[in-house]
Amino acid sequence: MNNTLEIRQRFTNRMVVFQVALFALLFVLFGRMVYLQWSQYEGLMLQAEQNRLNVVPVLPTRGTIRDRFGVGLAVNHISYRLSLIPERVDDLDDTLKRLNRYMHWSSTELSRMHKRIRRSRQDRPVLLDDKLTWQQVAPLSARLHHFSGVDVQAGTHRFYPYKALTSHLIGYLSLARDEDLSKGFLRNEHVGRNGLERIFEQRLHGQVGSQQEEVDAVGRRVAVLSQEPPTMGEDINLSINIRLQQAAAKAMGKRAGAVVAMDVRTGEVLALLSTPGVDTNQFTLGLEQEEWLSWLRDKRHPLLNRTVQAAYPPGSTWKMISSFAGLRHQIKLAHGHTQCKGYVELADRNMRCWKRTGHGKVDLHDALQHSCDVYFYELGDALGMPALSEEAKLWGFGEVTNIDLLSESRGHLARPLQRLRNGRQRTWVRGETMITAIGQGQTTVTPLQMARFAAAIANGGDVLRPHLEAGQIPEVLRHVDVKPDDLRRVQEGMYAVVNEAGGTAYTHLRRSPWVVAGKTGTAQVIGMSQDDDEKDQVPELDRHKDHAWFMGYAPYDHPKIAFAIIVEHGGHGGSAAGPVVLSMINELARQEKTL
Repeated sequence: MNNTLEIRQRFTNRMVVFQVALFALLFVLFGRMVYLQWSQYEGLMLQAEQNRLNVVPVLPTRGTIRDRFGVGLAVNHISYRLSLIPERVDDLDDTLKRLNRYMHWSSTELSRMHKRIRRSRQDRPVLLDDKLTWQQVAPLSARLHHFSGVDVQAGTHRFYPYKALTSHLIGYLSLARDEDLSKGFLRNEHVGRNGLERIFEQRLHGQVGSQQEEVDAVGRRVAVLSQEPPTMGEDINLSINIRLQQAAAKAMGKRAGAVVAMDVRTGEVLALLSTPGVDTNQFTLGLEQEEWLSWLRDKRHPLLNRTVQAAYPPGSTWKMISSFAGLRHQIKLAHGHTQCKGYVELADRNMRCWKRTGHGKVDLHDALQHSCDVYFYELGDALGMPALSEEAKLWGFGEVTNIDLLSESRGHLARPLQRLRNGRQRTWVRGETMITAIGQGQTTVTPLQMARFAAAIANGGDVLRPHLEAGQIPEVLRHVDVKPDDLRRVQEGMYAVVNEAGGTAYTHLRRSPWVVAGKTGTAQVIGMSQDDDEKDQVPELDRHKDHAWFMGYAPYDHPKIAFAIIVEHGGHGGSAAGPVVLSMINELARQEKTL
């Protein structure tokens, strides 16, 4: 009996303890519920909304770049992009491995993705692949519910229809780098890296939009709740005539060099060609390291924009500078004549003319027409280096043109006094001044500077700022004060180069549909002796052959276009560069008939 009472008492005690514990637990739970529902309601509600809702940036469509007739030079093609948000991926390696079953990435591409993900914010979409077709993403899109944090979106990618033809002009895009993030760009955006894509980046880029998405527990999008659409970038129309550029490229063939053509009245650049070029689509479609290294190792330097970044000895095209300087300073020879017997004696050496038998009696007109070196040796000797350098500065040499392109070279002009290696200065010796007067020696110029010089001769002395955007107001940087009669004499000499028998470009341009005035030039690549037969030898290796120049304008009576062409290791300017001019003028004449 006592045992029964004792057992019942123990059971009762245990029930009391259990009931007390139960009520205490219920009290704690109730208190916690009150705390969460009343005290922490606003904070928890916001946190719940943030877990349910996701704000995703929407990239804008980049503005296009077109030529003066509306032909697309940098356009957008519809494509798809694959991205993921790292913090919503449970196992990154496994996810990429499973994605690769559909995307077939290389080990190099996978390595790039891992590096990109490590360097990106974990709560923002990271671009894995883009420029994808629907055929590529369709199998994956149907199975996205198996991939948390992964998304496929429709968009556009950049495409350059003319590839190498416009590579130095237009430039290219690449994914944003660390330094771009501080400027407001997103990691999965493309940014202009070179050419006009970089110069006009702010105008082309547009404004990023956003959309608010409802997502499930593993981050998959359930619905789009609201959207702030992005603003498309600005379309830009250039002054470039792409058909003219194509004509120049066809005439250049596989030769290395540069072609610049510009409007003599406005400064609009009509053609800006550097050869060889590269297919800049490779940058946006995924450039392999082997391809990049092959471009860097190429001895023809396809990444160099020769129109503005390369400076060459001007050769005989510089004889117009010497002519203007001689006329300005009233040098007797500029208004008289000399006897060219094939060389000029200077101390114990002979300064040879390109024509070993000599040109006979020559004045300024004859010297330009036949490109007589002896005449300009003597003219340069009478002028002196300071006068030659000052004249060149007046016409815009030795300074950048301020065109909208990167890394423009200013070329090089000889200083009034020569600086020696020990820091001392001295006057130039006569021989150095004489070879400078024919465009050899230390003087270097860019093809763009030379084209602007030709335009200034054609328009009466206005040194224009070259520009690449259509419709801009012409900007005259300076007007060269040259006497009308002096200008006419030089222009007539340039006319004779092309249109009078014996002119150095007569054979190649006399049948042009427009009357051309110009000047050929041959710029030495390696030094040749002035005294022996080596002067007449043709180097065996192409890389030792002289560069070939032609600069000028057309039509002669009412100039419209000025141009400068250089063909590296092309030899003679008339035969190497002349056909390029003819091809461009034929194209312009055809266009004029159809307008």
